Amino acid sequence: MLWLLAALQIWVADESDKVRPDARPPAVAQAPRIRLAAAGGECVGAQVVICGPALGLTAVARGKPQLGLYRVGTIFLEHPSGPDGETGEWPDALIPVRDAVYGEDRRAFPVDVAEGRAQAIFVEACVPRGSGPARMAGAVKLAWRGGSADIPVEVRVRAFDLPATPALATAFGFSGYSAIRGHGRGEDAARELTRAYNLSALRRGITLFGGTQNPPSFTKDGDEVRIDWTSYDAEVAPFLDGTAIAGGARWTAVELREPGRLSRAQRRSYRRQWQEHFRERGWLDRLFRYVEDEPSPGAFGRVEEKAREVREDAPAVRRLVTTAWTDALPDVNQWTPLLNCVGEKNATCPRAVSRSKYEHLWWYQSCMSHGCSSDGKPLRDPAFRGWPSYMIDAPAIAARVMGTLAFLNDVSGELYFDTVYAYHEGDPWKSQWAFGGNGDGTLYYPGTPERIGGQRDVPVESLRLVQISRSLADHAYLTLCAQLGDPALAQAEAGMVAPSLRGFSRDPRAYAQMRERLATRVEVLLSARKLGAR
Repeated sequence: MLWLLAALQIWVADESDKVRPDARPPAVAQAPRIRLAAAGGECVGAQVVICGPALGLTAVARGKPQLGLYRVGTIFLEHPSGPDGETGEWPDALIPVRDAVYGEDRRAFPVDVAEGRAQAIFVEACVPRGSGPARMAGAVKLAWRGGSADIPVEVRVRAFDLPATPALATAFGFSGYSAIRGHGRGEDAARELTRAYNLSALRRGITLFGGTQNPPSFTKDGDEVRIDWTSYDAEVAPFLDGTAIAGGARWTAVELREPGRLSRAQRRSYRRQWQEHFRERGWLDRLFRYVEDEPSPGAFGRVEEKAREVREDAPAVRRLVTTAWTDALPDVNQWTPLLNCVGEKNATCPRAVSRSKYEHLWWYQSCMSHGCSSDGKPLRDPAFRGWPSYMIDAPAIAARVMGTLAFLNDVSGELYFDTVYAYHEGDPWKSQWAFGGNGDGTLYYPGTPERIGGQRDVPVESLRLVQISRSLADHAYLTLCAQLGDPALAQAEAGMVAPSLRGFSRDPRAYAQMRERLATRVEVLLSARKLGAR
């Protein structure tokens, strides 16, 4: 949709588009209007695009539900992420008008939009649980030097809620030590920043693991250790109990943090106390021990010994290894292979294994989606074309499709190695180049008061992170339809959108249409249940 005001142009883009600065409006000119549909407990959005000149551009939201507004910032990429990537300016950082952690006003606007340059504004409606069915209306008021425009926003609220905690488990890495480095803070800020990032992620349905990286305090007494849970529980309990944010969302995974320099007997004592403490608190079903990351086949003997030791010490704690299934690791029970390695052998995975080998499967995507590079040069091998990806210069849908693919492949969880990796490497606002790609291991930007205004440091989300959140909601729609009695429809809908790992639709409308059909069916199934209960 397009609106022409002298030389200035305004149109609306999908929330799963990446609007680059050289974007041009659609051919058909219409007054821009945002129409959204959401279940209770769901966030949905769109992008208003202004093609300048527009000096001193500002944006203000009005109406109900309360709309979140973000200026979409860009980052200049010097290298492409593999064969699908491209250099130049790419949209990524979502700089909020008001942050979601502390509710402080930030410096997203005003901004000058040069002639011929497209500036996207991300508009988001988060619908409270129990709101539907209903219709809500609001508007985004744009103003610039010499002009203004109101963009109507309509939200149709569905007659059901999505679960507060996603059915698809996530375990995305985070380090409080990386956070303080990225924000230019001292070690005393690690707890504060860790909490802010945990809150931001949980609001999106995403569980961060690692936290401050500090294990609970303990003392040694011969072969025994005595753990003091006070500080550790203060950090994690609200997120595991569902009291950290309104709505009751809980973490879906938590890692057993283990210090070094313990004897074999002391490790046994330490792990048993973790198991019992988590059992008492009702958290044990989410606890895992990250035994080893991406071991080579030559290391399987050592890895199996480590996994067996954890099983002997704390049998209820899951033993996670990021590798494809092998009978050389009988004591691993949380298999987490690279998604490239689930199914048939291909040029990007030398040891692919059929889905049927796994009982409970997690997976992860990595630089193998674009081609891992250690020499700083991007790979252009076509074998790395078309995989799901979290890279800045990949289509937004390449991140969003993950939830649909997880549903189709009966994957119960997703691991991601880090969300703030570039905080240690330099300035994430300037470069996130790592492992042959842009943004690998980095889904946030350090939102310091010096850069975005306000009084306190906050995480600035990326457009990619929002796509991951939308992917969890897609998975929730599919799961709800299946659980209510129509798994065949859910499978068919997911299969139409993503018939294979690389054969997924790149059209954002396909995902919106899938949700609409699933929502219609869910409402019918819920209505039938209510009638049957009378």
